[in-house]
Amino acid sequence: MIGFLQRYNVGTRLSAAFGFLILLSCGLVVAGLMTLAQARGRMDSIVKRNMTILEYVGEMRSASADIAVNLRNIVLPTTQEENIGFAKIVEQQRQYYSDIHDKLYAIPPSDANGAAMRRQIDLAREKARVANQQVLDLGMNGKPDQALRALMQQAAPANQQWQDALNAYAARQRSRGAAAYADANTAMDRGRALLIAGGLAVILVSSLLAWWITRSLTQPLSRATRAAEAIAEGRLDSDVHTTATDEPGRLLSAMARMQTQLQRFSGETTRMIALHADKDISHRMPQDFPGVYGELSKGINTMMFEHLDAIVDAIEVLNEYARGDLRRDARRLPGSRAVLHESMDAAKASLLAINTEIKRLASAAAAGDFSARGDAQRFKHDFLRMVQDLNAMMEVSDTSLGSLSALLQSIAAGDLTARMHGNFHGVFAKMRDDANATTEQLTRIVVRIQGAAGSISAATGEIAAGNQDLSQRTEQQAANLEETAASMEELTSTVKQNAESARQANQLAIGAARVASQGGEIASKVVETMSGIESSSRKIADIISVIDGISFQTNILALNAAVEAARAGEQGRGFAVVASEVRTLAQRSTAAAKEIKSLIDDSVQRVAEGSLLVHSAGTTMAEIVTSVQRVTDIMGEISAASQEQSAGIEQVNQTVTQMDET
Repeated sequence: MIGFLQRYNVGTRLSAAFGFLILLSCGLVVAGLMTLAQARGRMDSIVKRNMTILEYVGEMRSASADIAVNLRNIVLPTTQEENIGFAKIVEQQRQYYSDIHDKLYAIPPSDANGAAMRRQIDLAREKARVANQQVLDLGMNGKPDQALRALMQQAAPANQQWQDALNAYAARQRSRGAAAYADANTAMDRGRALLIAGGLAVILVSSLLAWWITRSLTQPLSRATRAAEAIAEGRLDSDVHTTATDEPGRLLSAMARMQTQLQRFSGETTRMIALHADKDISHRMPQDFPGVYGELSKGINTMMFEHLDAIVDAIEVLNEYARGDLRRDARRLPGSRAVLHESMDAAKASLLAINTEIKRLASAAAAGDFSARGDAQRFKHDFLRMVQDLNAMMEVSDTSLGSLSALLQSIAAGDLTARMHGNFHGVFAKMRDDANATTEQLTRIVVRIQGAAGSISAATGEIAAGNQDLSQRTEQQAANLEETAASMEELTSTVKQNAESARQANQLAIGAARVASQGGEIASKVVETMSGIESSSRKIADIISVIDGISFQTNILALNAAVEAARAGEQGRGFAVVASEVRTLAQRSTAAAKEIKSLIDDSVQRVAEGSLLVHSAGTTMAEIVTSVQRVTDIMGEISAASQEQSAGIEQVNQTVTQMDET
């Protein structure tokens, strides 16, 4: 029953309930009045009452007929003014009918059938009144076709039934006038019972309707109240579904739509927050929400993207700063958002300051002035540490290159006792160690060259002395041979002396050959020593090539570091500058290594030339040794020949002596 009631509006329900109660009450009142009228009428003169009733019924029929006629006039093609006149006549006839009706009903019916017929008249009149009112409303609202259809289908039959009821009642009054008085008491009893039953029925029906209507209102209103309280507390999960179409049902439906809108608005807000926090900062809230929700959505989008535009512009400026372009300033922002461009201006000022310091240090380093230092006290945090690191790099470079330059100056001046000292790291430590190792190797090479040169000088002196002695003895032998050729008389003594001299010359030649052989060995050793010097020089050149390669690799690493720093963006900006300076230092180290290599190559070339000279001297000494060996062989042959000659001369001398004696 409650579900049935909730199909209709509260006003309709209340109107229907109260209308029903009113009609019921009216029916009871009418029934009571009729009963009283009948009782009073039956107590009056039957003839007078019946005649009056017949008169009243005739007037009522006349009024009913006038109403029907004017309703027909309204549905006919007429003007609005004429219809208003017809409507007034209808109202007047209704009023007149009501007046006559009241007069008629003031006279009680003669019996139950008369009362029934009166009720039949009333029912027919009520039915006709409803149908006539519908025709009247349609006609007055400019709907003649619908009014005519209602007249023909509903009003005309109802009016005819109304006329028939009046006619029947009039005929009944004529035929039953005599029996009216006898039924008076019965009518009064029946009227009393009807009033009591009707009153009880009204009370019962009123109670049931009140309970049903109250329940149909309180239940949905309670649900709506709970839903509103939940929404006020931020909970959007209340069950407000309903199929009712009355005001509380529409209230619940409106609450459901409101909750759905709030759920959608909350969901879109949550989704926007999640997307902006994750990957899509371009997402906007839908703006198709109705009313204030749409305005809130537009306001949120406007506020969000104004901030995003400011942030994106700041990011573009930061990207330009990261690329090294510091010409552009951040966009000026109003109000509290000004802190963004103020922070960007402060960052730009810091970058310009650190860039100025780095350029100044880089320019000084490029000019070969490693004594320059950055003003670290102007900066803080990482910029402070960056300038301190640059100062440390300049100081280490200044110290290392200064020590290396001093060492090279000492070597150029012929001081091979100088060494490079200092607590260096990395490539500077390797430069220190390689420079010291180079100096030590040069010292050992020079010492070995000096020793070899002394040995060569001594051997050369001995060879010269031997050759001089050999030359003198050869000249003496030649003189002796000339004396032998000049004087045969002295041939025997001369040959003996010559044989003795040949033997001594052979011994001297053997000694000269031995000395020449030793000189050849010394020359070979000198050649080997010079070859070692040349090999050491070439190793030094290779070491310098390694240093050059290390400088090249350092340059490549610095380039790679600069590329990675460029990829790192702003965070690698300072490191990129340091990498650039390291690259510059590596290039200078490469240039220095190339100069050292050039000097070493020149030394290698000179050592190679000396080695060639020593090799040539060794070859000459080998030829001398060969010649001396050949002289030794010749002297041996001469000695043997002298012995043979001495023997032959001895024989000749004996023969000569014998011949002389003979």
